[in-house]
Amino acid sequence: MKNIKIYIVALASLGIFSCNDEFLDTVPKTQINDANFWNTTADLQIYNNQLYGVYFASEGFTGGGIMTEDLNSDNAYAEIPSNVRLGINTANNPGNSNWSWALIRDINQMLENSAAADIEDEAKNPYIAEARLIRALDYYDKLKLYGQLPIIDRVLTEDDELLYATQSPRDEVMAFIKTDLDFAVEWMANTAPENRFTKVIAQAYKARIMLHEGTFRKYHGLGGEQEFLQEAVTSAEAVMNSGKYMIDPSVSYNELFAQTSLSGNKEVIFFKNYDDPLQLYHNNAALIKNANGVELGGTKSLVNEYLATDGLTISESPLYQGDATLEMEFANRDLRLAQTFALPNTYFLGDKIYLNSTPARIVDSATPSGYTLIKFFNPDQEFASWTRSFSDAPLIRYAEILLIMAEAKAELGTITQSDVDLSVNTLRQKAGIADLVLGSSIIEDIHRERRVELAFEGFRFDDLMRWKKGSELAKPVLGVKFNEMDIADAAKFEIGADIFLNENGYVMSNNTYKFDESKNYYFPVPVNELSLNPNLNQTPGW
Repeated sequence: MKNIKIYIVALASLGIFSCNDEFLDTVPKTQINDANFWNTTADLQIYNNQLYGVYFASEGFTGGGIMTEDLNSDNAYAEIPSNVRLGINTANNPGNSNWSWALIRDINQMLENSAAADIEDEAKNPYIAEARLIRALDYYDKLKLYGQLPIIDRVLTEDDELLYATQSPRDEVMAFIKTDLDFAVEWMANTAPENRFTKVIAQAYKARIMLHEGTFRKYHGLGGEQEFLQEAVTSAEAVMNSGKYMIDPSVSYNELFAQTSLSGNKEVIFFKNYDDPLQLYHNNAALIKNANGVELGGTKSLVNEYLATDGLTISESPLYQGDATLEMEFANRDLRLAQTFALPNTYFLGDKIYLNSTPARIVDSATPSGYTLIKFFNPDQEFASWTRSFSDAPLIRYAEILLIMAEAKAELGTITQSDVDLSVNTLRQKAGIADLVLGSSIIEDIHRERRVELAFEGFRFDDLMRWKKGSELAKPVLGVKFNEMDIADAAKFEIGADIFLNENGYVMSNNTYKFDESKNYYFPVPVNELSLNPNLNQTPGW
């Protein structure tokens, strides 16, 4: 099976139907004549093309995408932090919202019409599986934000009672999502054209959702986590046992993310394709390197998580040389560190690091923290015009599946050294780190491995939310130790004006960060939706 590519085609060019994000717009403005459309599997495939297009339009690198999603986490030092990151978002300005039901409506239309279609189940069910997987993904995205949701399982008419439905509790919503996931895994095709789901893709997405739900329930005291964690193990192992994927030790970590095309890459299960001839672009080149300075850099918190080559933390290892300079800080460390953040005289950097706030002139690029992100840097697209980058975006990597298996088993208390070797140690060997020996700190070890392996792929905020570690977001945000060896024009900075340093001399964000444990694990329902439907309840705390 070839890896998946998602081609996002303009909806207008498909000429099937238009979407409206208003929940109360119950009748799809469709150009389909139901009497003569839902008759063949080709019809189902054509309709589903748009479902892929709508859901995945905002995935990948679009608008900064997975790379900039870490701006809400403690991985990223933002030039201008968002209200969510600062903890000052409000019900009127939630900062993150996904209360659109247009895609769910369109999926339900497909499910109702295909159920009535005169097509054999064996032929139509794989297409129904596609639609139901997308519905599960969209629903779980919403559940992570709000914790409870209306269950909209049919196309609504103008007098439908569901127009004014209240939210169902999390258990009921999760049962609805799981039913869709189970159907998708059962009926998805084993092979498919490279722009569509397959059974193993469905299993990978199910593994991701089951791990999130299981750990969220455990750490938030909701109960019932065992079932979901076991489902995560089963789904992850199904992907692993498929024999389709592997970690390739001959391809460096940075090289994996620098490729223009991920087609055929055995480390990537599912990816979003960007393509120059098809004019499918993103703007990563300008987000990584910019003559005016980029909007994000790494944090000291993240950099400190990379182990020394002996497998010990920097507070434990005799190999750690300290952080007086970047060269010392990166010496004898996990290879992924210098392949996620650039040292002077590597990639596009000269012998100095430029900070965005420099009182002098920036040369080539600058960063707010001193840790220059180069993950996803493609040297062939270094000088790409604005919004003209076209390197592919990984959406599910095999490394994530290995870590899902390990984390779920660790949470269940069933993990073995063999499991650790298959997962964490497979990744560590590629990163040049000594193997992990199973011990009492295994959950913390896996959390650390996940943070560094998946950095700037859009997972960290969700991970902090499910582990109930939102307090990490209230800590000061630090960058490099300010020093003349690394920082361009260091002597020209006015401390407290051009740059802010903490008492130990680290670059420090001059912002106050907050996290309200009573409400910030969820987001508020948009206030206009509460006006449209008085039966909706505002998210607790908001």
